[in-house]
Amino acid sequence: MAVLDSLLNLAALLLWLSWRGIGTEQASGPAGTLLANLRPAHRGRAGRHGYLIGLIGLLLGRAVVYRQFGPSFDWHPSWSPGAVSMVFRSDHFLRMLASSLLGFGWMMFGLWASACLVAALHRPPHDKDALTREVRRRLGWISLLPSVCLLALPMVVLTLVWLVLGWLAASTGLVPELQGPAHLFQQAAVVGVGAVLVWRWLLTGVLILYFLNSYVFFGASPLWDFVQQTGTRLCRPLAFLRLGRLHLAPLVWLAVLWLAVGLLGTGLPWRLTTAAGLKGVAGAKAPPWLEHGLLPTLYRSLPW
Repeated sequence: MAVLDSLLNLAALLLWLSWRGIGTEQASGPAGTLLANLRPAHRGRAGRHGYLIGLIGLLLGRAVVYRQFGPSFDWHPSWSPGAVSMVFRSDHFLRMLASSLLGFGWMMFGLWASACLVAALHRPPHDKDALTREVRRRLGWISLLPSVCLLALPMVVLTLVWLVLGWLAASTGLVPELQGPAHLFQQAAVVGVGAVLVWRWLLTGVLILYFLNSYVFFGASPLWDFVQQTGTRLCRPLAFLRLGRLHLAPLVWLAVLWLAVGLLGTGLPWRLTTAAGLKGVAGAKAPPWLEHGLLPTLYRSLPW
């Protein structure tokens, strides 16, 4: 059921992209020119309303299906922004509907946050590949913000969203009761930092494809142009790790990336705590921030 839920979230995202016409329109000119910032005259949603209807039907329909079959499989969907997890009872339709909408919304947020990361990495006039130009065109004026602002913007947005979502979750019993307004603001600050965790999927995909493209030529396409330029920019600080055709920088970045994800949001497996000399000691236990992650540990310790 969890795999099905993830696939349906992806299908919902593809329906939304199709409704918006993303991927079907090209910039009118090369990057850095006035034509590149103009929208095509034919840009409209006529004839694409079926995708929107399909999206609404999918989000509502799967809530009905989850309510019908979830209890039989003893399956209850969950959602986590990194610092906290919420579990939705599958025998309650409104909670299944909330889970359906929240799962799709989180995937949408991940796509938007990844677009902010791409715009921050490729500043004009270095945004030469077609995918980056499309991302910047879709972001509009947001893409003109300084890189620091683009990197911080997803955290700010998630913080503001949690001020509403956290209050609703506490009032419906999805998370523990709030201890006051200050508690909610502290929660929002911790949850907001977890927005950086959504970047791991884009960065992982780019680094793996960049590593493969270093040894195998897959042809010329906008995707591989984007992968090559983004991977080169990411691996530039570790250029000294390239020995001839042996390119270790992407693998090192992947290890660092997932170590950071574990320390920040998901925690590290017990086997990794042996480095701290914890294994084999009677009664030894990993520190909470190492076992569960820094953000979940901070969230549980609130309010301060």
